Amino acid sequence: MTRSPSTRALLLAVALIACRRDAKVDTAALQEAAVQVPTGDAAGPVGSVLAARCRPTERAAQLDDGQALDDLDIGDGVAYASGYAVGIVHRVPEGRQPAGRQAAVALWGPAAGDPRIVDLAPSVGDAPPPRLASCRDRLLAAAFAPPRAAAPDGGGPSMVRDLAVYMVDSPSPGQAVLHIAQKADESFAFDLACSGATGIAVWGETAAGRAGEGGRAPSPDTAARGVIRGASFAVGKGGAVADDLSPPDSDAEMPRVVPSGAGFLVLWLARRPDATKASDGSAAIEAIGEARTFGWLEVVAVDGAGKVVGPVRRVTPSSGHVSAYDVLARSEGSQPAILVVARDDGESIDGAGGSLLRVRVQSAGGDPPVALATDGLGRGAPAFVDGPLPWLAWIGPHEEVRLLPLDGAGEGIGPASAEDGLDEARPLISSSPTRVLVAAPRDKAGQLRVFDCQR
Repeated sequence: MTRSPSTRALLLAVALIACRRDAKVDTAALQEAAVQVPTGDAAGPVGSVLAARCRPTERAAQLDDGQALDDLDIGDGVAYASGYAVGIVHRVPEGRQPAGRQAAVALWGPAAGDPRIVDLAPSVGDAPPPRLASCRDRLLAAAFAPPRAAAPDGGGPSMVRDLAVYMVDSPSPGQAVLHIAQKADESFAFDLACSGATGIAVWGETAAGRAGEGGRAPSPDTAARGVIRGASFAVGKGGAVADDLSPPDSDAEMPRVVPSGAGFLVLWLARRPDATKASDGSAAIEAIGEARTFGWLEVVAVDGAGKVVGPVRRVTPSSGHVSAYDVLARSEGSQPAILVVARDDGESIDGAGGSLLRVRVQSAGGDPPVALATDGLGRGAPAFVDGPLPWLAWIGPHEEVRLLPLDGAGEGIGPASAEDGLDEARPLISSSPTRVLVAAPRDKAGQLRVFDCQR
């Protein structure tokens, strides 16, 4: 089973779990849809790029004193009742307890001043920063807790670890309010979302047996496959029961979850081997390099209890080579919808090249993928920048950040811009139509910085 890691460092899974078989695949919904390729749409003529539209402001904040920037990892940001929150992993210096690398949340209000750092728990290995969700008036964070020994499984010892959920704005933010047991393996791919007073965590593990052909169940004596699991919970009440969300004929990884009305939409990247291409884009299967795989996105609706309530649907064609993606929840009147941007490597060579696909997905259906007009792709994953008016960011040629303004419905406005001032930086969240909070983890003067980005 081949894995292509994204810049978010989603790693592989190698432990074994049992498979649920009641998530049905809607074969009618899986008919291939041609990708629409515009010659010049709302994203601008092909190849057109504006000069930089973003300039740094004087507002910046330090997450570290500059002595341990190599140990600083900045995750995603969310808006909540008192300002903005960003998940981080940082090193607590010797002499402070607990010392070492800590999973934490940086809280930054509208007033001037440095963020308040809320330490949650020791970070586990290469685990990513906490994922955050705003649940009504509460701010939740989820992070992996250290593994603990478990009862023998299948005749041999095994390990489990906890995906711990914290209420960051409580009097005891470092005390987890919920522990979700997982098999301890190399996969740290997970996500967190809220809908009203209900939360859900989703993550990837490895199941025994590969995905079956033609809808058949996997054989337990063949290669392992990825499976997506989820657990819903009532905010502040604790208790969650995990269940499989991806069907047994999907080899799934990189889960994401977004609210959708009374429930949620869960997405993942599905794969199968591509026997005709090598990783360098050549046709010779004997070529040196990591074997390529077909990759596409699938989605399923779940209710507030975390149970699958609809068919699994394909978001992008199964003949593609999607390697990374991002999602953004947007409301269109009474119809909740999500926007998806996917990187399809196509004929890319050495990590560069390919195309970006934009898809609008709703609980009952969605639009065909549309290829966005770009001047080329560098390495890395595309990402939405949420806010009153969102943005779309990706890496263009020569490893420069590209930034495309979106309207309230998520449609592109004009050409993208080449942001040379965002070198080694990453837009996180927008606080107004023109103000963007940027993560700059190697900037000693301020690892969080506000940019003014004109539309």
